Amino acid sequence: MKRFVPAFLILVLASCGGTQTTSTSSSVATADSAVATTVGVTTTTIALTKNPASGEKAIPCDVKAISANYGEKVKAEACTATWAVGDTDRDTWNCPKEGCEQTRLFHLVNEKWTVVSICYRDQPLTHYNRSCYIPNAGPATLAEIPPSDVACAIWSTNRALKWVEETGCEPRQADITAALSGKCDGYFDASSLPVERCDHGLAVSEMQKRLRKAGYTTQVDGYFGEAMAKAVYAFQDKNGLMKSGIIDTATWKALEPNQSTLPGTDRNGDGLVTPDEFR
Repeated sequence: MKRFVPAFLILVLASCGGTQTTSTSSSVATADSAVATTVGVTTTTIALTKNPASGEKAIPCDVKAISANYGEKVKAEACTATWAVGDTDRDTWNCPKEGCEQTRLFHLVNEKWTVVSICYRDQPLTHYNRSCYIPNAGPATLAEIPPSDVACAIWSTNRALKWVEETGCEPRQADITAALSGKCDGYFDASSLPVERCDHGLAVSEMQKRLRKAGYTTQVDGYFGEAMAKAVYAFQDKNGLMKSGIIDTATWKALEPNQSTLPGTDRNGDGLVTPDEFR
């Protein structure tokens, strides 16, 4: 997780020439396996996978029909023929004005709508055993989350720029536009991928050097601003990568195919020297 760095602290670090890094090791899983992630001395197991696509498309939510079938008034936000995301009216009093941190996943099984799990809105459904849970039972399993294409259609977080490489969803154009411009209210330690606008640190300056070497205009100052975001976007466009303006795994590797030149060690053996593995 990236750590917010106040603007005044950035100036102090810059004047002292100091760079702070975080040591993190992780291994990425495929299929139905899990990921063991170690941060400091705390170890958590996170499932990183998704169900196969089903072919279902997003459709307008028939709230009345879902509510009647479920037996309680439902506030459905996004739906396919057999999946819906939303809440029940009785829980709205718990939520602040900006909305609930958690919401329900509804599934139509044997012609009956039921709540299969409750999920945190800021997490992708590929993190299902961390982001979703079954009340009085524990973490969700693959059976309690929708197919990958349904998740893209109804779960907004799966389409967020920072997660699309993992989820396989099409990014939102509004997010891409926001990634390329706008003011940074502060900066964050670039301690993990993706590296994005408003990040700062050694990982940013290393990628700035490689962008300049490739012929793109950006300063080497360790701050991921608008000019760097546009340079990254142009690099992605030229090299047939997903155009987002943020440095995901594929862009990181394309900017530096020879990962051994980066100031770190590939501790998890995945063939990449990522920001969390910098010295």
